[in-house]
Amino acid sequence: MRLISKPRIVIHRKIAWLLVFLLVTFFIVGFLIYALNRNLGKTSSQISRSYEVISTLQDMNLLTTESGAASYRFLKSGDPSSVRQIRTFHQQLQRSLDALRRLAGGKDDPDRNIGRLADLINNKIQTEDSLAAIPTSTIPVATIPVATIPAATAAALEFRPATADSTLQILLVKMTAAERTILFKGVEINEASNHRIAWLALSGRIAGSLFFVFILIKINTDFSRRKKVQDQLELAIREAQEAKRMQEQFLANMSHEIRTPMNGIKGMTDLLLSTPLSTKQHELAEVIKRSVNNLLVIVGDILDFSKIKAGKLNIERITFSVADVLNNSAAIFEHRLKKKRLELFTSVDPAIPQWLIGDPHRLNQVLINLLGNAIKFTDQGHIQVDVTLREQKAGGVGLTFTVKDTGIGIPEASLPHIFDSFAQASRDTSRLYGGTGLGLTICKQLLHLQGGDISVTSAIGKGASFQFYLTFGISESPATDRNTVETTQDYSRLLAGKRFLVAEDNEINQKLIDYVLRKAGATVEMFSNGADAIRYLKQDHVFDLIIMDIQMPEMDGYETTRYIRNDLKLQTPIIAMTATAMKGEQLQCIESGMNEYMTKPFEFTELYKRIGTLLAS
Repeated sequence: MRLISKPRIVIHRKIAWLLVFLLVTFFIVGFLIYALNRNLGKTSSQISRSYEVISTLQDMNLLTTESGAASYRFLKSGDPSSVRQIRTFHQQLQRSLDALRRLAGGKDDPDRNIGRLADLINNKIQTEDSLAAIPTSTIPVATIPVATIPAATAAALEFRPATADSTLQILLVKMTAAERTILFKGVEINEASNHRIAWLALSGRIAGSLFFVFILIKINTDFSRRKKVQDQLELAIREAQEAKRMQEQFLANMSHEIRTPMNGIKGMTDLLLSTPLSTKQHELAEVIKRSVNNLLVIVGDILDFSKIKAGKLNIERITFSVADVLNNSAAIFEHRLKKKRLELFTSVDPAIPQWLIGDPHRLNQVLINLLGNAIKFTDQGHIQVDVTLREQKAGGVGLTFTVKDTGIGIPEASLPHIFDSFAQASRDTSRLYGGTGLGLTICKQLLHLQGGDISVTSAIGKGASFQFYLTFGISESPATDRNTVETTQDYSRLLAGKRFLVAEDNEINQKLIDYVLRKAGATVEMFSNGADAIRYLKQDHVFDLIIMDIQMPEMDGYETTRYIRNDLKLQTPIIAMTATAMKGEQLQCIESGMNEYMTKPFEFTELYKRIGTLLAS
């Protein structure tokens, strides 16, 4: 089941910049507006105070005039009601003076106007009180005789209030004018503050809008760039997939083009070796066969390397014996060991269970590669192969394999790279000893696929020691022998009376297959492509078995087989024979309707076995 992770919310960095800018802008504008509002409040309070001061000064000016008029009336007419008015005006002036002092608060008064104003008001009150010697509230005003005031005194008293009132009014007018100036200045400050607040608000909006538009443009640019990068990435992925497909197709074509002629060379060499030959001729034929086998190993290494890198190599789990695998690997090199006069020593830890579960073919491939290298780089001495029990758990064991030789050794500088692709110990290694430099790489990757690993210790002139470990399961039952057919069996009459149809486009392979089948007593009809084979089958010809090449002109093996199964409705057994040897081809052959699958070059005995199994069933 595919796990789907929850999508993460990712904020674009430019959006983050926008948010930060807006927050900073709002903070600055808000702070400035707050400061201006505070100043505006202070100025508004000052304006209100100025209005009250002006109003109070105007009231005091009016009271001064009315008080002077009442005094004048009293001097002229002696009207007792004027006395009461004067007293009322005096009380109101005193209250206005107190109000003016309260409005002034702790404000600086550099001209000492309020002090002078208080002195003048007090002087006015005293002067007007002395005009008629205004009594206290216990003496009725009506009892004061106006005639008792001398004329000279009355004229002097009339002049004194007039002078005091004039001085007082001048001061009041002066103070009123000063307050008006303060008032107008406060109003101007208020208007300027309002303009600043409006300007700041507008500037903040404009700056925010412009930055917002700028960020949107940048985000759109980023999205466009990201879309372009994404398109380029998708194109690169498609190109990589196409390159991978072309690589697989190239490997398939290379395998087919190499294996097809190799099948003819190997097959004809095997046929040649089965005929009477002189000792020299037999020796030369064996050289050809070994050369073919060496070339097939190189082709197999390249294909295995490609399969491993593509993750298309399967690991089997079957029952086998470590001793059998080791003996089979050693048997392959018996001739080379004798030729180089080398000794091969093998030992298997007796504590290892006899039957294990794993992939004996891949283990055999690793051992063959290491043994082949050991023999290749050893001119004298011996080769030692040891298998020891590393650990044993419930249902499984860990084994350590050691392949040690007395050869030329590996330079210390080359050890870290010895398992790299196409790497060799020195530049002269390929020229002197041959090889592709893929063998150890494939060994390491095969071991990794099975959960193991490999290491090497070596020094120049002291040989090399390769050590690898693998884990295997433990089997209670012995392995079934897949090679039950003896190689010495006589196949000369195996296919007597049987009719075979062969579709093969390569002329050499046609001759090889024709000879192999006729050698076993079969009758063969040969065709160069699938279309010719189908035309022949439509004439109601009956065959016991069909051998089908995969890659043919006009109609390939897949299409031909499907036509035979679906249109002709024939159930004749079909063996696919291909030189491609790529993973997935065997499954494709079976799905198209074929019964068996073989790769070129093929062993005659293996072909006879497959044919015998299909004919028997």
